[in-house]
Amino acid sequence: MNNLFYNRDGTPFFSLGGQVHNSSSYSEETMRRAWKAAEALSLNTVAAPVFWNLLEPEEGVYDYSQVHMLLQQAEAHGMHLILLWFGSWKNGASQYIPVWMRTQKERFRWVQTIQHFETRVLSPHCEENRQADARAFSRLLAYLKSHDTKGIVIGVQIENEPGQIGTPRDYSDIGERAYKSRVPKAVMDWLQEPGPCAQAGRAGGSKVREIWLEHGGRTQGDWEEVFGFYAAEICTAYAFAVYINSVSAAGKREFGIPAYVNVWLGEMYNRVAGIDYPSGGAASRVLDLWKRFTPDIDAICPDIYYNDYLMYGNICEKYAGPDNPLYIPESGATVMNAVNTFRGIVEFGLCGIHCFGIDSLTDREGNLKPGVQEYANMVRIVRAAAPLIQKYQGTGRLYAVTQYEGSAFDYIDFGDFVGRVVCTNPLDDPYAEDTRPYLDAAHTEDEHYHVRGKGLIVYEGNGSFYLAGEGFRLNLIRKDTIEGMTTGVRTSNFQNLRHQEYLEVAEGHFEADMKFVTDRLRTGDECDHGLWVHSDIGVVHALLEEGMK
Repeated sequence: MNNLFYNRDGTPFFSLGGQVHNSSSYSEETMRRAWKAAEALSLNTVAAPVFWNLLEPEEGVYDYSQVHMLLQQAEAHGMHLILLWFGSWKNGASQYIPVWMRTQKERFRWVQTIQHFETRVLSPHCEENRQADARAFSRLLAYLKSHDTKGIVIGVQIENEPGQIGTPRDYSDIGERAYKSRVPKAVMDWLQEPGPCAQAGRAGGSKVREIWLEHGGRTQGDWEEVFGFYAAEICTAYAFAVYINSVSAAGKREFGIPAYVNVWLGEMYNRVAGIDYPSGGAASRVLDLWKRFTPDIDAICPDIYYNDYLMYGNICEKYAGPDNPLYIPESGATVMNAVNTFRGIVEFGLCGIHCFGIDSLTDREGNLKPGVQEYANMVRIVRAAAPLIQKYQGTGRLYAVTQYEGSAFDYIDFGDFVGRVVCTNPLDDPYAEDTRPYLDAAHTEDEHYHVRGKGLIVYEGNGSFYLAGEGFRLNLIRKDTIEGMTTGVRTSNFQNLRHQEYLEVAEGHFEADMKFVTDRLRTGDECDHGLWVHSDIGVVHALLEEGMK
């Protein structure tokens, strides 16, 4: 498993978290609802912003009260914390910088449009901007190293969806000089290396190199001469990557905690840099360049709010790879995001996911709002299955159950067994079964059936299965001989499910060292309709007689 976060003892940590609204971390009072929501969602992590204007209200004068408050609250609620550094940029603009920076415009420079209109975006080409951010961020991490002795903070996000909205590049005098100068030798050397920018294991190859080759593959020149139409975005991306990597490096010299950058995706609307998404951010078009010039950043992470099958897979393929752990810092608490999470775990090595705006997901009494429950169920399922994910992710023994529109079945070939996943919610599948299978006396309400099938299945081999999820059951047929598979007690679904060669079926949970502890044994009616799951029962372990060797 390609992990980003770890516990202090070095064990991998799957972060199931929620990000609070941008201004919720101003005070203990404004955070109360967020902590209640995190508990209602069964989260193990909360991501909260730290504001530069609060950390350094006067130049060189630091106030750590906001950070101290967040550490205290996270410990009180028994949760981990990810700190979001709202420094130079937040969502393609510079909204959280200190007042003393805003008033020194000759020293701290701003991006200008082609009409020389001054935007509210700090220029990535300004050295004073970079040095000020690096100093402040390093002081933040130094404070964490000395005050977070219990390992509450598992990671930091540098900036928030950085880049510049409003213009594809900086047309100020410093921006013009950078754009008209020769492309740095380091970039040209990288482009000319054998397979230089091939994104290590990620889909799509190197887009920057493709653009370079399509424009003639020049070995020198200014940005426009080398990259043509996309020069503005590529030049800006290089400037942002170098700037933010420098900020990360300064922080890591104080405290080597995992640091990542989140991305406002380029797959938005008309996909015009600076208009539909921040130009210069680590959008997929320039991701390979970002990876090459950010050695001090541990991961570049997409904020995925897309729910559809194709787009979700397309984004994950681009950002997941051996050199880039797939962690999704922002997403929606939707049913389809819950379903997609299991696909992400199995197909793309997803190692953590957070939903945004958790303090809006509950009512005043702290109850989850309508439409959020299935996402909360996903969180409980993944938490229960976390030991299985850590052990089996990437081995080929971990399978995802993901029910999309119009489907109520799936087929899995386990080798010596054939598995038929049957979902309890038909979702307009004309071939869905008419009958509602019996689960047990505690799971007979509509809420136990009218959910999308989702979850995980592990087949260890030798008849040992683990399942966690909801809205589905697994029917097994032993795959030994064609004569055996066509006998009456196997070809009849009714007969087959009552002649399963179970040695034991147990509901339970994992303790340390992958020790499975049985909470309840299933027999009789609870086994006669296949291996079923629900989000409130933890993990199901089924052990069947071993077949032919």
